[in-house]
Amino acid sequence: MKEKVNLNGAEILVEENHVIVRADSGLVTADSSISIEDEVRHELPGAHCMVRAGDAVAFSSAGKRVDVLLILGEPCGDRIPEALRISVEEVSCTTGILTEMMRPQVRVVALPGDGWPGEDSIRGAIRRSLRGVLLDGPGVEELLEARGVTIDGMVEAGMELLVGVDATVDLRDRLRSEIRRALGDLNVRALLAAALHLEGDIENRRVLGVDLRDDPAYLYSDEVLGMALANQVAGTKAIFNFKRYDEEKPGILGELGPMVDDAVAGLIAGCMSRIFE
Repeated sequence: MKEKVNLNGAEILVEENHVIVRADSGLVTADSSISIEDEVRHELPGAHCMVRAGDAVAFSSAGKRVDVLLILGEPCGDRIPEALRISVEEVSCTTGILTEMMRPQVRVVALPGDGWPGEDSIRGAIRRSLRGVLLDGPGVEELLEARGVTIDGMVEAGMELLVGVDATVDLRDRLRSEIRRALGDLNVRALLAAALHLEGDIENRRVLGVDLRDDPAYLYSDEVLGMALANQVAGTKAIFNFKRYDEEKPGILGELGPMVDDAVAGLIAGCMSRIFE
């Protein structure tokens, strides 16, 4: 299957899993560097989506990573660094926490010149093309695993703060079952997703004025999430257990960011409280 698109002097040829862009005046491209090329050939692995918005055409594909190709028909090669910056911002904004898992690759192609297709056209084309390929997001378990949090890791963290009881195989199995049961609770999943999304947004500077690098003492919204999770799993008694895990940060908890560590601590504390209630 072939498709041709003419974009104000640039010819775009779509053939199965790749796109070819040609222009008599040459092309300016930007990704990790800026270069001048006579022809641009860009691979798009797997299914892809093409969207045109004014003088901007965006191609997006998603597999193990997100791949975005933006072609600008308005001659604006002189402003291609700005176009790349806007493109990366929009990809990050649209993909959200998927940015951490799929590591988007963004490439911008423009005709030489100092025109401007408009920021709205750039953002609109990218946003709509990404929505065409990002239909199913990862589950909470996958998002946790992307940060190194597995059920086995949570079990071992739970065992570290046992007092007066041996960490037997049976106890580990019971905690594993409790964690799986808790992950089936919609409210538990929603609270974990909130912590994961918020930490990702803050890390990628999508929330202005919030810096979590030092886990400042005046930030307590992370503990509110942790206590809410503990309470959801096992009620008020689990909140006191949460404080132990929050302060000691055993096992995997010591390797996580300030939002996610409290959320996972709340989950573990709640499950441990259910075992010993």
